[in-house]
Formats: sequence, structure tokens, C-alpha cells
Amino acid sequence: MEIFIGNLPGQATIVELTGFLEGVALKPDYHCYEGRDKDNRNYHYFVARAASRADGLALIARLNGQLFGGRPIEAREYHRRAPCSEWPGAERRVNAM
Repeated sequence: MEIFIGNLPGQATIVELTGFLEGVALKPDYHCYEGRDKDNRNYHYFVARAASRADGLALIARLNGQLFGGRPIEAREYHRRAPCSEWPGAERRVNAM
């Protein structure tokens, strides 16, 4: 299962993120993404892969809403989308400055 972990502070490093996730059994293949949104604000998130669906759901329950760098983490199941595709549903991203 892939897990979206977002609303990360822009200044967070991979070392800090790894420390934040210490003790979580994740496969070593994760991807970190950063960029700028339409309002030119930085966004940072990464996608982690849990060994099983049960492990993924446990990770989501553990991380969602937990503070990291003064920001509440958003953790949920990751669903791949095509780049630059419009999303017809409700906005789910949280990008705070």
C-alpha cells in the first residue's frame, strides 16, 4: 500500500523525516516530491510504501494529524494521478505557508 504523507514544512530534511518516522516498518522505496503550487507556494510531500495494507492503515492512523515542524501531518492512502490532471472532487491537499 502506498501512503501520501503531506503538509510537510518546506525546510524539513530527509534526515529529519527519517527520524520522525523512526520505528515505522517501511520498505526502503519512498519518493519525495516538492514544487510550487498555482499561488507560487512551496509544497513538500512524500509517498511511502508499507509492506501490507494493514501496516499502511496503521501508519496512516499513527501519523495523520500529528505535528511535525509545527504543522499537522496529512496521511492517507496515495492514489496516482496523471501529471497536471484536473481533479473533479473536493480539494484534499493542505498547503499551509
